[in-house]
Amino acid sequence: MSIKAALKDGARTMLYRCGALGALHRWRNRRALTVLMFHRVLPADDPNLARAEREFTITLDGFRRTLDFVQRHYQVLSLSDLQAAWRGGATLPPNPVLITFDDGWRDTLNHALPELTRRGLPSVLFLASEVVALDGPRWWQDALVAALAEPGADVRLCAAAGWREVPEAGAIKALSAHLGAMTDVARRAWLQRHAPGVLDQIADRQMVTMAELQALKAGDLAIGGHGHTHSPLTLSPDPETELHASGRMLCELNQPVRSMSFPHGAWSRALEEMARKIGFDWIFTSEPVLVAISHWPATLPALGRIHVPENVWTCRNGTIDPARLAMFLFFRPLQILGAESPPGRTI
Repeated sequence: MSIKAALKDGARTMLYRCGALGALHRWRNRRALTVLMFHRVLPADDPNLARAEREFTITLDGFRRTLDFVQRHYQVLSLSDLQAAWRGGATLPPNPVLITFDDGWRDTLNHALPELTRRGLPSVLFLASEVVALDGPRWWQDALVAALAEPGADVRLCAAAGWREVPEAGAIKALSAHLGAMTDVARRAWLQRHAPGVLDQIADRQMVTMAELQALKAGDLAIGGHGHTHSPLTLSPDPETELHASGRMLCELNQPVRSMSFPHGAWSRALEEMARKIGFDWIFTSEPVLVAISHWPATLPALGRIHVPENVWTCRNGTIDPARLAMFLFFRPLQILGAESPPGRTI
Protein backbone atom coordinates (compact mmCIF):
# COMPACT_ATOMS: atom_id res chain seq x y z
CA MET A 1 0.00 0.00 0.00
CA SER A 2 1.35 3.45 -0.94
CA ILE A 3 1.80 6.18 1.66
CA LYS A 4 -1.11 8.13 0.17
CA ALA A 5 -3.38 5.09 0.27
CA ALA A 6 -2.31 4.28 3.83
CA LEU A 7 -3.10 7.83 4.99
CA LYS A 8 -6.49 7.69 3.28
CA ASP A 9 -7.26 4.33 4.87
CA GLY A 10 -6.16 5.60 8.28
CA ALA A 11 -8.37 8.68 7.99
CA ARG A 12 -11.34 6.53 7.00
CA THR A 13 -10.78 4.25 9.99
CA MET A 14 -10.47 7.21 12.36
CA LEU A 15 -13.67 8.81 11.06
CA TYR A 16 -15.53 5.57 11.54
CA ARG A 17 -14.19 4.84 15.01
CA CYS A 18 -14.97 8.33 16.29
CA GLY A 19 -18.55 7.97 15.04
CA ALA A 20 -18.42 10.64 12.33
CA LEU A 21 -19.29 8.32 9.45
CA GLY A 22 -22.14 6.75 11.40
CA ALA A 23 -23.55 10.15 12.36
CA LEU A 24 -23.41 11.36 8.76
CA HIS A 25 -25.18 8.18 7.64
CA ARG A 26 -27.91 8.58 10.25
CA TRP A 27 -28.59 12.08 8.94
CA ARG A 28 -28.08 11.61 5.18
CA ASN A 29 -29.87 8.25 4.89
CA ARG A 30 -32.54 8.59 7.56
CA ARG A 31 -35.23 8.48 4.83
CA ALA A 32 -33.39 6.23 2.41
CA LEU A 33 -33.98 2.52 1.96
CA THR A 34 -30.85 0.41 1.53
CA VAL A 35 -31.44 -2.95 -0.17
CA LEU A 36 -28.53 -5.37 0.26
CA MET A 37 -27.94 -8.19 -2.21
CA PHE A 38 -26.21 -11.48 -1.39
CA HIS A 39 -25.92 -14.69 -3.35
CA ARG A 40 -23.96 -17.46 -1.64
CA VAL A 41 -22.89 -17.80 2.01
CA LEU A 42 -20.37 -20.56 2.78
CA PRO A 43 -18.11 -21.37 5.76
CA ALA A 44 -14.43 -20.74 5.08
CA ASP A 45 -13.67 -24.45 5.54
CA ASP A 46 -16.40 -25.62 3.17
CA PRO A 47 -14.80 -27.37 0.16
CA ASN A 48 -17.49 -25.82 -2.06
CA LEU A 49 -15.96 -22.39 -1.46
CA ALA A 50 -13.00 -23.20 -3.72
CA ARG A 51 -15.35 -23.79 -6.66
CA ALA A 52 -17.83 -21.01 -5.91
CA GLU A 53 -17.85 -17.80 -7.93
CA ARG A 54 -15.97 -15.74 -5.35
CA GLU A 55 -17.33 -12.33 -6.38
CA PHE A 56 -20.81 -13.55 -5.46
CA THR A 57 -19.88 -15.62 -2.41
CA ILE A 58 -19.29 -14.34 1.11
CA THR A 59 -17.87 -16.48 3.90
CA LEU A 60 -20.09 -17.22 6.88
CA ASP A 61 -17.76 -15.21 9.12
CA GLY A 62 -17.87 -12.30 6.66
CA PHE A 63 -21.65 -12.52 6.58
CA ARG A 64 -21.80 -12.43 10.38
CA ARG A 65 -19.53 -9.41 10.50
CA THR A 66 -21.68 -7.71 7.88
CA LEU A 67 -24.81 -8.39 9.93
CA ASP A 68 -23.07 -6.95 13.02
CA PHE A 69 -22.48 -3.77 10.97
CA VAL A 70 -26.05 -3.75 9.64
CA GLN A 71 -27.55 -4.07 13.11
CA ARG A 72 -25.33 -1.26 14.34
CA HIS A 73 -26.33 1.24 11.64
CA TYR A 74 -29.72 0.20 10.23
CA GLN A 75 -33.22 -0.94 11.10
CA VAL A 76 -33.81 -4.26 9.33
CA LEU A 77 -37.25 -4.51 7.70
CA SER A 78 -39.25 -7.30 6.13
CA LEU A 79 -40.90 -7.13 2.74
CA SER A 80 -44.23 -7.04 4.58
CA ASP A 81 -43.06 -3.96 6.51
CA LEU A 82 -42.39 -2.20 3.21
CA GLN A 83 -45.71 -3.32 1.81
CA ALA A 84 -47.51 -1.91 4.86
CA ALA A 85 -45.74 1.43 4.46
CA TRP A 86 -46.54 1.67 0.76
CA ARG A 87 -50.11 0.39 0.92
CA GLY A 88 -51.25 1.76 4.24
CA GLY A 89 -48.99 4.64 5.07
CA ALA A 90 -47.24 2.94 8.00
CA THR A 91 -44.23 4.89 9.19
CA LEU A 92 -40.87 3.27 8.60
CA PRO A 93 -38.03 3.63 11.11
CA PRO A 94 -35.01 5.73 10.18
CA ASN A 95 -32.22 4.13 8.13
CA PRO A 96 -34.22 1.11 6.96
CA VAL A 97 -32.57 -1.83 5.22
CA LEU A 98 -33.87 -4.89 3.37
CA ILE A 99 -31.69 -8.02 3.17
CA THR A 100 -32.04 -10.07 -0.02
CA PHE A 101 -30.55 -13.18 -1.61
CA ASP A 102 -30.60 -14.22 -5.26
CA ASP A 103 -30.96 -17.48 -7.18
CA GLY A 104 -31.96 -20.22 -4.72
CA TRP A 105 -28.74 -21.71 -3.35
CA ARG A 106 -29.17 -24.28 -0.58
CA ASP A 107 -26.52 -22.51 1.47
CA THR A 108 -29.00 -19.63 1.85
CA LEU A 109 -31.08 -22.04 3.95
CA ASN A 110 -28.20 -23.98 5.49
CA HIS A 111 -25.91 -21.12 6.53
CA ALA A 112 -27.43 -17.65 6.04
CA LEU A 113 -30.94 -18.30 7.34
CA PRO A 114 -29.89 -19.82 10.71
CA GLU A 115 -27.74 -16.77 11.40
CA LEU A 116 -30.57 -14.41 10.46
CA THR A 117 -33.05 -16.39 12.55
CA ARG A 118 -30.74 -16.30 15.56
CA ARG A 119 -30.70 -12.52 15.32
CA GLY A 120 -34.42 -12.22 14.54
CA LEU A 121 -33.76 -10.62 11.16
CA PRO A 122 -36.11 -11.02 8.17
CA SER A 123 -34.91 -11.43 4.59
CA VAL A 124 -36.04 -12.20 1.04
CA LEU A 125 -34.93 -14.95 -1.34
CA PHE A 126 -35.38 -14.11 -5.02
CA LEU A 127 -35.77 -17.58 -6.48
CA ALA A 128 -35.11 -18.69 -10.06
CA SER A 129 -38.19 -20.91 -9.96
CA GLU A 130 -36.86 -23.64 -12.28
CA VAL A 131 -34.12 -24.68 -9.84
CA VAL A 132 -36.44 -26.52 -7.45
CA ALA A 133 -37.23 -29.17 -10.08
CA LEU A 134 -33.84 -29.59 -11.78
CA ASP A 135 -32.06 -32.95 -11.70
CA GLY A 136 -28.36 -33.30 -11.02
CA PRO A 137 -26.33 -31.81 -8.17
CA ARG A 138 -24.73 -28.90 -10.06
CA TRP A 139 -26.84 -25.99 -11.27
CA TRP A 140 -26.24 -25.51 -14.98
CA GLN A 141 -25.62 -21.76 -14.46
CA ASP A 142 -22.81 -22.51 -12.02
CA ALA A 143 -21.39 -25.05 -14.46
CA LEU A 144 -21.46 -22.44 -17.24
CA VAL A 145 -19.62 -19.91 -15.04
CA ALA A 146 -16.97 -22.54 -14.25
CA ALA A 147 -16.60 -23.42 -17.93
CA LEU A 148 -16.16 -19.77 -18.87
CA ALA A 149 -13.37 -19.38 -16.30
CA GLU A 150 -11.05 -21.41 -18.53
CA PRO A 151 -8.72 -19.29 -20.72
CA GLY A 152 -10.27 -18.62 -24.12
CA ALA A 153 -13.51 -20.36 -23.19
CA ASP A 154 -15.67 -17.32 -23.92
CA VAL A 155 -14.71 -17.32 -27.60
CA ARG A 156 -14.84 -21.11 -27.90
CA LEU A 157 -18.24 -21.52 -26.22
CA CYS A 158 -19.75 -18.60 -28.12
CA ALA A 159 -18.55 -20.26 -31.36
CA ALA A 160 -20.23 -23.48 -30.19
CA ALA A 161 -23.43 -21.46 -29.82
CA GLY A 162 -23.08 -20.39 -33.45
CA TRP A 163 -21.72 -16.89 -32.96
CA ARG A 164 -18.67 -15.61 -34.82
CA GLU A 165 -17.66 -13.42 -31.90
CA VAL A 166 -18.60 -12.80 -28.29
CA PRO A 167 -21.91 -10.87 -28.29
CA GLU A 168 -21.94 -7.30 -27.04
CA ALA A 169 -23.93 -8.35 -23.95
CA GLY A 170 -21.00 -10.56 -22.89
CA ALA A 171 -20.48 -14.30 -22.92
CA ILE A 172 -22.15 -15.12 -19.60
CA LYS A 173 -25.40 -13.27 -20.35
CA ALA A 174 -25.61 -14.37 -23.99
CA LEU A 175 -24.86 -18.02 -23.20
CA SER A 176 -27.23 -17.99 -20.22
CA ALA A 177 -30.03 -16.90 -22.53
CA HIS A 178 -28.96 -19.43 -25.17
CA LEU A 179 -28.95 -22.36 -22.74
CA GLY A 180 -31.95 -21.07 -20.79
CA ALA A 181 -34.10 -21.47 -23.89
CA MET A 182 -33.28 -25.20 -24.01
CA THR A 183 -34.79 -28.03 -22.01
CA ASP A 184 -32.70 -29.06 -19.02
CA VAL A 185 -31.75 -32.31 -20.77
CA ALA A 186 -30.59 -30.42 -23.86
CA ARG A 187 -28.57 -27.83 -21.99
CA ARG A 188 -26.81 -30.48 -19.91
CA ALA A 189 -25.97 -32.37 -23.08
CA TRP A 190 -24.62 -29.12 -24.57
CA LEU A 191 -22.41 -28.54 -21.54
CA GLN A 192 -21.15 -32.12 -21.52
CA ARG A 193 -20.25 -31.79 -25.19
CA HIS A 194 -18.56 -28.39 -25.05
CA ALA A 195 -17.27 -28.34 -21.44
CA PRO A 196 -16.70 -32.02 -20.59
CA GLY A 197 -16.73 -32.87 -16.89
CA VAL A 198 -17.85 -29.46 -15.64
CA LEU A 199 -21.24 -30.77 -14.46
CA ASP A 200 -19.57 -33.59 -12.54
CA GLN A 201 -17.33 -31.41 -10.35
CA ILE A 202 -20.07 -30.96 -7.71
CA ALA A 203 -21.34 -34.03 -5.88
CA ASP A 204 -24.07 -32.58 -3.62
CA ARG A 205 -27.16 -30.72 -4.73
CA GLN A 206 -26.51 -26.98 -4.85
CA MET A 207 -30.02 -25.55 -5.13
CA VAL A 208 -33.08 -25.57 -2.87
CA THR A 209 -35.95 -27.99 -3.33
CA MET A 210 -39.67 -27.27 -3.16
CA ALA A 211 -39.95 -29.46 -0.06
CA GLU A 212 -37.31 -27.37 1.72
CA LEU A 213 -39.11 -24.15 0.86
CA GLN A 214 -42.48 -25.51 1.94
CA ALA A 215 -40.96 -26.60 5.26
CA LEU A 216 -39.94 -23.06 6.16
CA LYS A 217 -41.81 -21.48 9.03
CA ALA A 218 -44.09 -18.61 8.03
CA GLY A 219 -42.17 -15.36 8.13
CA ASP A 220 -38.71 -16.96 8.23
CA LEU A 221 -37.88 -16.09 4.65
CA ALA A 222 -40.02 -14.26 2.09
CA ILE A 223 -39.78 -15.66 -1.45
CA GLY A 224 -39.70 -13.45 -4.52
CA GLY A 225 -39.29 -14.16 -8.22
CA HIS A 226 -36.02 -14.20 -10.13
CA GLY A 227 -37.21 -15.33 -13.52
CA HIS A 228 -37.69 -19.00 -14.23
CA THR A 229 -34.48 -20.24 -15.86
CA HIS A 230 -32.33 -17.33 -14.63
CA SER A 231 -31.82 -16.15 -18.20
CA PRO A 232 -31.25 -12.39 -18.54
CA LEU A 233 -34.72 -11.23 -19.53
CA THR A 234 -33.39 -8.62 -21.94
CA LEU A 235 -32.04 -11.50 -24.09
CA SER A 236 -34.73 -14.10 -23.41
CA PRO A 237 -36.84 -15.11 -26.43
CA ASP A 238 -39.92 -15.18 -24.19
CA PRO A 239 -39.55 -13.02 -21.06
CA GLU A 240 -43.30 -12.99 -20.47
CA THR A 241 -43.37 -16.77 -20.06
CA GLU A 242 -40.40 -16.50 -17.67
CA LEU A 243 -42.24 -13.96 -15.53
CA HIS A 244 -45.51 -15.89 -15.53
CA ALA A 245 -43.73 -19.08 -14.43
CA SER A 246 -42.04 -17.15 -11.65
CA GLY A 247 -45.36 -15.70 -10.53
CA ARG A 248 -46.98 -19.14 -10.42
CA MET A 249 -44.22 -20.33 -8.12
CA LEU A 250 -45.01 -17.50 -5.67
CA CYS A 251 -48.67 -18.56 -5.72
CA GLU A 252 -47.67 -22.16 -4.98
CA LEU A 253 -45.58 -20.96 -2.05
CA ASN A 254 -48.41 -18.71 -0.76
CA GLN A 255 -46.38 -15.51 -0.82
CA PRO A 256 -48.54 -12.56 0.29
CA VAL A 257 -46.25 -9.90 -1.24
CA ARG A 258 -45.38 -10.23 -4.93
CA SER A 259 -41.77 -9.24 -5.52
CA MET A 260 -39.02 -10.02 -8.01
CA SER A 261 -35.49 -9.11 -9.03
CA PHE A 262 -34.08 -9.18 -12.54
CA PRO A 263 -31.67 -12.09 -13.26
CA HIS A 264 -28.15 -10.89 -14.10
CA GLY A 265 -29.38 -7.35 -13.33
CA ALA A 266 -30.58 -7.14 -16.95
CA TRP A 267 -33.71 -5.00 -17.28
CA SER A 268 -35.54 -2.37 -19.25
CA ARG A 269 -38.56 -0.13 -18.75
CA ALA A 270 -40.58 -2.44 -21.01
CA LEU A 271 -39.69 -5.46 -18.84
CA GLU A 272 -40.49 -3.49 -15.69
CA GLU A 273 -43.93 -2.68 -17.09
CA MET A 274 -44.46 -6.30 -18.16
CA ALA A 275 -43.59 -7.52 -14.66
CA ARG A 276 -45.98 -5.03 -13.11
CA LYS A 277 -48.86 -6.12 -15.38
CA ILE A 278 -48.21 -9.75 -14.44
CA GLY A 279 -48.66 -8.80 -10.79
CA PHE A 280 -45.28 -8.00 -9.29
CA ASP A 281 -45.56 -4.93 -7.04
CA TRP A 282 -41.97 -4.84 -5.75
CA ILE A 283 -39.44 -4.98 -8.58
CA PHE A 284 -35.70 -4.80 -7.91
CA THR A 285 -32.71 -4.21 -10.13
CA SER A 286 -29.00 -4.47 -9.42
CA GLU A 287 -28.41 -0.72 -9.73
CA PRO A 288 -26.19 0.13 -6.70
CA VAL A 289 -28.23 3.01 -5.29
CA LEU A 290 -30.15 3.95 -2.18
CA VAL A 291 -33.90 4.55 -2.50
CA ALA A 292 -35.33 7.84 -1.17
CA ILE A 293 -38.61 6.99 0.59
CA SER A 294 -39.88 10.39 1.70
CA HIS A 295 -42.71 9.89 -0.80
CA TRP A 296 -44.39 6.66 -1.93
CA PRO A 297 -45.78 6.89 -5.48
CA ALA A 298 -48.96 5.00 -6.38
CA THR A 299 -46.93 2.81 -8.74
CA LEU A 300 -43.53 1.74 -7.53
CA PRO A 301 -40.65 1.94 -10.01
CA ALA A 302 -37.93 -0.69 -10.14
CA LEU A 303 -35.77 -0.18 -7.04
CA GLY A 304 -32.00 -0.43 -6.79
CA ARG A 305 -29.99 -2.90 -4.69
CA ILE A 306 -26.36 -2.99 -3.61
CA HIS A 307 -24.35 -6.19 -4.04
CA VAL A 308 -22.12 -6.75 -0.99
CA PRO A 309 -18.85 -8.47 -1.97
CA GLU A 310 -16.07 -9.74 0.26
CA ASN A 311 -13.13 -8.04 -1.43
CA VAL A 312 -10.78 -5.06 -1.22
CA TRP A 313 -13.71 -2.61 -1.15
CA THR A 314 -15.16 -4.07 2.04
CA CYS A 315 -12.26 -5.91 3.70
CA ARG A 316 -8.97 -5.23 5.44
CA ASN A 317 -6.51 -8.12 5.39
CA GLY A 318 -9.23 -10.39 4.05
CA THR A 319 -11.71 -9.61 6.84
CA ILE A 320 -14.85 -7.46 6.61
CA ASP A 321 -13.83 -4.03 7.88
CA PRO A 322 -16.61 -1.74 9.18
CA ALA A 323 -14.88 1.45 8.06
CA ARG A 324 -14.52 0.21 4.49
CA LEU A 325 -18.03 -1.21 4.52
CA ALA A 326 -19.34 2.18 5.68
CA MET A 327 -17.66 3.96 2.79
CA PHE A 328 -18.92 1.28 0.41
CA LEU A 329 -22.57 1.67 1.48
CA PHE A 330 -23.28 5.04 3.09
CA PHE A 331 -22.65 7.45 0.22
CA ARG A 332 -24.36 5.81 -2.74
CA PRO A 333 -26.47 8.00 -5.05
CA LEU A 334 -30.14 8.39 -4.15
CA GLN A 335 -32.86 7.05 -6.42
CA ILE A 336 -35.83 9.43 -6.19
CA LEU A 337 -39.13 7.57 -6.39
CA GLY A 338 -41.46 8.92 -9.05
CA ALA A 339 -38.62 10.56 -11.00
CA GLU A 340 -38.20 9.45 -14.58
CA SER A 341 -34.73 8.20 -15.29
CA PRO A 342 -33.59 5.51 -17.74
CA PRO A 343 -32.21 2.15 -16.57
CA GLY A 344 -28.71 2.48 -15.22
CA ARG A 345 -29.06 6.14 -14.23
CA THR A 346 -30.10 7.78 -10.98
CA ILE A 347 -30.87 11.28 -9.79
